[in-house]
Amino acid sequence: MRWWHVVIAAGTIGAVSALDRGVDTWVQDHRSSHSDALARGFRNGGQPVVVFGVPAVMLGAGLISGSKGLERSGARVLASVVLAGVITGGGKVVAGRLRPDESTTQYAFKPFSHHDSFPSGHATIAFALATSLADEIRRPWASAVLYAGATGTAWARLNDHRHWLSDVLAGATVGVTAANFVEGRWRFFGLGPPRVLVSSRSSGTPRSSSPAWGQITD
Repeated sequence: MRWWHVVIAAGTIGAVSALDRGVDTWVQDHRSSHSDALARGFRNGGQPVVVFGVPAVMLGAGLISGSKGLERSGARVLASVVLAGVITGGGKVVAGRLRPDESTTQYAFKPFSHHDSFPSGHATIAFALATSLADEIRRPWASAVLYAGATGTAWARLNDHRHWLSDVLAGATVGVTAANFVEGRWRFFGLGPPRVLVSSRSSGTPRSSSPAWGQITD
């Protein structure tokens, strides 16, 4: 990844922000008890018990079974979620964006305040988890299910009137980027993840040349 990729991503998110108010109005106009019930289910995809519980189970299973491959997979998933969360946490503090239920305009920012709409934390860790797990499992059906779940989590934040569209887009971008970095798929300005995390694979290795999660060996 180079500097222009960052510029393109930032520009896209900025352009999408022009749609924030209209999308928020449409979503709230179509909100119902059914959408709220669905949102409650999807919201779990961004809860700590899920995003930290999954890699914890993987790490535990690896330790118990003696599978170093599974241990490393769990470590990569955990590192992806933590890195994404740290980046988004910092972004929230710096941006200080007001949530849609706090402001009538999407362009209300109070940096270094208690306002923390941008980026969406739920979308960030949901997409970090989905991207990392998809890279470990490497099955089309699993990727489809994981990304659908992450997208549902992002939509739930819009339905709940807690985030703008650009918030969840930014969160998804951070999550996907952090996971691809930790998984060794992307490098940033020549920098890659710690070698211990990718010791079982080559950084930047094509997806098809590295074993799937279910085929990991010691």
